[in-house]
Amino acid sequence: MTIIQGKFMSNRALGVLCSVIAIFLWFYAIPQWVSAPSNVSRLVLSPTFWPLIIAALIGLCGAYLLFIDNRQTADEIESLEQPENRTTGFIRLFMAAVAMVLFLISVETAGLVIGSMILFLVMIFIVTQTISIRFFVIAVILPVALYGFFAHVASVAIPQGEWMQLP
Repeated sequence: MTIIQGKFMSNRALGVLCSVIAIFLWFYAIPQWVSAPSNVSRLVLSPTFWPLIIAALIGLCGAYLLFIDNRQTADEIESLEQPENRTTGFIRLFMAAVAMVLFLISVETAGLVIGSMILFLVMIFIVTQTISIRFFVIAVILPVALYGFFAHVASVAIPQGEWMQLP
């Protein structure tokens, strides 16, 4: 098996995995675990709307991976940047998973906005290993701006936490 065939099988396997996850989310997980009241006046206000959109996007990504043309020449494959050590990638993936679990645990105490700021900085550090001032600014402004919109414009309650209450 050549590198080209291995890459094709890798994309195909990933496409199948994405498609299976999308089908699981669409037909079982979202209807089973996301509660939606029957009296929602608009579809976009339903708690199931955005999870279904995300499941559909995962399914589209899976279909794309299944049907893309993977015929590349050996020169094109050799010109691609070699991935870093697989162990490092798995360590980063594990660190990201731990960061997300800690975020979910800390939302009750820190609140969604503060927790999102911290998670954003941690994820940037995991991905790039550096935190520049622009990342810090985005990590602060983006969650606060989203909070301002959802809390004051859309009138959606955002979990505040025990540490600090935003207006």
